[in-house]
Amino acid sequence: MNHQSGERTAAPAPTPAEITAGASPHLALLHLCMLLAGFGTVFLGPTLPVLAASAHATDSGSGLFFTAQFVGAFFGGVTTSSRLWFSLIRGSAAATLGFALLGACALSHASLPWDAAALLPLGFGVGQMLTAVNLLASQRFASHRGSALSLVNLSWSLGAVCAPFLLGSLLPHVRLGMLLGSAATLFFSACIAAMVNAKGFGPARVAKGAGTSGRGLSGIAFAYFGFLLLLYGGVETSIGGWITTFGTRYGSGALQTSALGESALWIGITSGRALAPLLLRLMRERTLLIGSLLTATALTAMLSRAHGGSTITVIAGLLGIALAPWFPLVLSSMLGEGAAAHEVGTIIAVSGIGAATLPLLLGTVSRASGSLRTALLVPLCGLLLLFALSFRRGQPASAGEIQQA
Repeated sequence: MNHQSGERTAAPAPTPAEITAGASPHLALLHLCMLLAGFGTVFLGPTLPVLAASAHATDSGSGLFFTAQFVGAFFGGVTTSSRLWFSLIRGSAAATLGFALLGACALSHASLPWDAAALLPLGFGVGQMLTAVNLLASQRFASHRGSALSLVNLSWSLGAVCAPFLLGSLLPHVRLGMLLGSAATLFFSACIAAMVNAKGFGPARVAKGAGTSGRGLSGIAFAYFGFLLLLYGGVETSIGGWITTFGTRYGSGALQTSALGESALWIGITSGRALAPLLLRLMRERTLLIGSLLTATALTAMLSRAHGGSTITVIAGLLGIALAPWFPLVLSSMLGEGAAAHEVGTIIAVSGIGAATLPLLLGTVSRASGSLRTALLVPLCGLLLLFALSFRRGQPASAGEIQQA
């Protein structure tokens, strides 16, 4: 999933002069790291059918892949060092190791436990890279934090969108182990570039309480927002991670075509988040929140009965648009209630727990029922629970806050 931070007040974009004076030698590297983090977050979905076949894994066993990846991502996020540039180096090195190990496992047709073990450092590295880059960007452009974060997270979205299409196109012609080895080379290049440029950044440290009022959340509010993010992370990853496999079984059967479903989902999420501020000019925030959840629930139900690759791809794209506004709305609402910076980071990291458990549950249900269609009840129930919980607290944040989230 795309973990973004935001501000409560709008700010103009950084000027070229500010970028040049602040961090121009390193800006391209930050975007590269976020591009790779986007790829590393979603790559498992389009490769799952091949990886599962290589490891002779059942659906319930395949769910362990997601658990290992996002458990690693959770610990990567919460253990990010205050020396942010060191965290970026450590994260890219861990991701390099993870991709290299997973590639070796795929080439040797290693068993499921070995694949899962390789996904732990891979997830840890991607989670640490994502957190470090967001904090570095917000620190380098402290007076234009929202705009800077929007730019770097656009690179994350690009990596997430391109990964399914590229992997789906190449997997029929190139062995999975070779593709994973190539990914390891890219992450290693980012690690070397980060090491070379580390001195220029100096002692980068987390700004205390930046971007929040610093009041802190009550215990009930902290648990409430944490549970919302846990559910959303699980729903998004369940759908995104399994939709390629779903397409191969109930669509065209061709991996290249089936992978388009995940690309469509991420294109929908990216475009939907750009569209949300415009929709908020026409409707109230609560209307958009409730409408998006209801639409996503209906589309998930339609997906469970869909046939044909084109139909699945179209529904996936619409589902991405429907899911898109939810995370910025809740994040801005959390900031509006005075969440401190460390609370925001912890709650966002909690979404990794949902991303680690709900896809595993989906795979378990699929194996027990003998139907991946039936297993889509897992994200469907998650959406219904989110819908019920959306009435728990007050109004979501304003349109201006959404633009900055």
